[in-house]
Amino acid sequence: MVQFPGYGRYSIAVTSEEMGDGKWAAVATITHSTARGQRAIDLPVPAEHFEREEDAEHFAVDSARKWIEENLPAESGREDHDEPSGQR
Repeated sequence: MVQFPGYGRYSIAVTSEEMGDGKWAAVATITHSTARGQRAIDLPVPAEHFEREEDAEHFAVDSARKWIEENLPAESGREDHDEPSGQR
């Protein structure tokens, strides 16, 4: 499992696996941390497979960031939606 920056109080963990055909797949879990606890959101396993592990991981990270952007509560404000704090 590899950790990637998300937005604000969201973090992204990606697990990749080499498939039987030699291609790579990856799935992301988003963790939302608040003062009262953490919530883990497992994204659906994508059908896309890639020649390189890093391409699969980048696809999973991009999918997770898109999910965060689309599901960020409107009342959360900028503190939960800062720009990613690092590179992929």
